[in-house]
Amino acid sequence: MVLLALPEVFPWTRHLSAEEVREFVVNLMNATRDVVELDVHANLHRVIAEWRATARILADPTLSAQLTGPLPGDDHGEVPVP
Repeated sequence: MVLLALPEVFPWTRHLSAEEVREFVVNLMNATRDVVELDVHANLHRVIAEWRATARILADPTLSAQLTGPLPGDDHGEVPVP
């Protein structure tokens, strides 16, 4: 049922792969439970904003290529554990 409503409620999901849509729905349901059970709304907003940003990147082929390609240049060595 949720999958049928996605294109209407979140039209930008058309830019996500099937696996990404599944992951978005799982994240959305978990965040919605936080709203209902814990009265925590920030998680729901964050999930929607982050997935919308992902869709925005995927919708722009140039931006998507820039952000998913290899990093340029030098290897700066191993990153230390914080």
